[in-house]
Amino acid sequence: DIAPDVMRRRDGADVHTRHESQLLTTAAVLDAEARIVALAGRTDGIAIDDKHVEIALLESAANGLDLNAGQRSLVRAMATSGAKVQLALAPAGTGKTASMKALTTAWQNAAGRVVGFAPTAAAAAVLRQDILTTTDTLAKFVDITQRLREGRSVKVPQWYTDIGEDTLVIVDEAGMTGTLDLDEAITALVERGATVRLIGDDQQLASVASGGVLRDIHDRIGALSLSQVVRFRDPAEGAASLALRDGDEAAIGFYIDHGRVHVGSIATVTDDAYTAWAADHAAGKDALMLAPTRELVAELNTRARTDRLAATDTRVGREAVLADGLMASAGDTVRTRSNDRRNPLSQTDWVRNGDRWIVE
Repeated sequence: DIAPDVMRRRDGADVHTRHESQLLTTAAVLDAEARIVALAGRTDGIAIDDKHVEIALLESAANGLDLNAGQRSLVRAMATSGAKVQLALAPAGTGKTASMKALTTAWQNAAGRVVGFAPTAAAAAVLRQDILTTTDTLAKFVDITQRLREGRSVKVPQWYTDIGEDTLVIVDEAGMTGTLDLDEAITALVERGATVRLIGDDQQLASVASGGVLRDIHDRIGALSLSQVVRFRDPAEGAASLALRDGDEAAIGFYIDHGRVHVGSIATVTDDAYTAWAADHAAGKDALMLAPTRELVAELNTRARTDRLAATDTRVGREAVLADGLMASAGDTVRTRSNDRRNPLSQTDWVRNGDRWIVE
C-alpha cells in the first residue's frame, strides 16, 4: 500500500478503498463448501428404473399437467442419475413445482419415501401442498440432528426417524439456505443413506447467512437446469423475467414500455400506491402494498386502518398493540411474524411466520 498520508482516512485506509466493499469468509464456511461440493460429486446414490419415471410423467399428463421437454428431462435425470447429491437451477416461473411433483411420484412408484425441506415454515407448507408428501423446514432437521448429537432432549418426529437409504430428500429454494446449515443437513442425510436433490436459483435472493455454494456446485460438478418460462401466457413476459434475472437493462425497458413502472417523489409515489391499493381493495381484489422502510410501512398501515374505521359505523371496541406499535381491532388484517409450533391450527399445522389473519 503506497498511498501517501494525505490520501488516507482517519482510520488509515486508502481513500480509494470503498467502505465495506471487502468480502471476507471463514475457514468453517470454506470447509463446509468443500464438503458439499465433494458430496455432489458422489455417484453412489439410488437410481430408480426409468419405467417409474415414465409412469409418473403419464400420470401428470393425465391430470392435465403435461410437462415440457425440459421438465421431463429434469425429472428423468434426477430420478435415474444415481448422484448422491444433485443440483437443479430453476429460475422463477420455469415449472419447478410440476417437475418436483412428478419426481416425487416417480420415486414413490419405486417404493421409496420422499421428504421435502424448505427455508421457511410457510414455504414448507406450500411445498407439502405441491408435492403431497411430508415437508418441514431444513432448520428443523438441522436442529433435531444437533440436539441428538449433543445429547439434548428433543421430540423426534416420525418422518425424521424414517429417513434412510430409500429416501429422496428434496431441498427447495436451496439458495436461500445458509451454507453451514446446508452442510450440516446434507452430511447427516448422506450418512443415513438418503439421496438429496437441491432445487434453487443461484441468482435469486440469497440467504442472510453465508451462502453462494450453488455456484460452486454448478461450476465444479455441474447442474441440471430449467430455462423455459411457463408462468406467463405471453412469451414476452417470460423473456423479460429471465432478462431481469440476468441483469439485462432491456428488461427495465420492457416494463417501462408496458406501463409497469411509475416514477415520482417518495410522497407522490406513496400516495399513488395507496390510492391504487385502496381502489383494488374496494373492488374485492387481494392487493398488497410494499414499502422500503418500516416507518413508511407503518404510515401506510395506519392510513389504511384509519380509512377502514372511518367507513364503518361500528364502534372500534377493544384494541391490541402490535409488535410495530400500531393498534389492531376487530376487522383488521394482520400477519404473524414468527413460527409457533405450540399454537396448533390442526393435528398437522401450526401458526407460521407470514400467515394472514382477520381479527374477530
